[in-house]
Amino acid sequence: MFAEGYIGIAGTIGVGKSTLTCDLAEALNFEPILEEVNGNPYLESFYGDMKGFGTMMQVWLLNHRFRQHREFVTRISLGKIRGVVQDRTIWEDTIFARMLNRHPDKIITDLDYNTYLDLFDNMVLRELVFPQILIYLDCKPETAITRIHSRGRVMEQTINMEYLQMLRKNYEEFISEMEGAGVRVLRINWEKFIPIGEVARLVHEYSLKPSSFTKWVRPLRKTPKMDPKPELIADHIQKPQETAPPPVPAVEAAPAPTGAPEACAKA
Repeated sequence: MFAEGYIGIAGTIGVGKSTLTCDLAEALNFEPILEEVNGNPYLESFYGDMKGFGTMMQVWLLNHRFRQHREFVTRISLGKIRGVVQDRTIWEDTIFARMLNRHPDKIITDLDYNTYLDLFDNMVLRELVFPQILIYLDCKPETAITRIHSRGRVMEQTINMEYLQMLRKNYEEFISEMEGAGVRVLRINWEKFIPIGEVARLVHEYSLKPSSFTKWVRPLRKTPKMDPKPELIADHIQKPQETAPPPVPAVEAAPAPTGAPEACAKA
């Protein structure tokens, strides 16, 4: 299901999502929903020790974005705001969790990854709505790392080219999944910034296109689900050896009463 008036901005680190979020929200008279970098208690520790803080970082982000998502969708449905432009949607968090699980050092173990996917299934896939349009800003890793260095966030200075290349590859995989689910994805080459009026025009055109939502195919599990059907205690109780019951005397069956309902007659 989609939410009218909900636009998501997707793209790798350093592509320029926050700037476009604010500019597009102003152009459409929507409310910008920005990623709260400074409010994340795990972010700095994560960049210093990814293996130690990777799982809890993703769980914190999932919980934070879930609450944020429900709040703004409620405000849209009540007519308190026209709509929102969100910097990085909750679905994009799965990109980073998958990358950390695929890392050679297993920054997120298979066990933790499946627990995360169970949380995601229960919280997101059953409760939340997809954006009316997902704008994907694409740029080369070389461009992204230049922008990262220019904005000067201390915790991001350890990000290297290899990480950004892997991130872009995973973003392409994610975008294909969203398109396969019928989500309207507006791809924009963001090597150079384009006028906000042009972006607003493209958004208007894409909002008129029909959508054909089927089902979002999230990353496949590597191990069985964490919540298998429990075995019944009764299955482990040894049953007493059955003995043949005593013979029952034969009794002539009484005929069914005339005019009885068919179901009763067959009983």
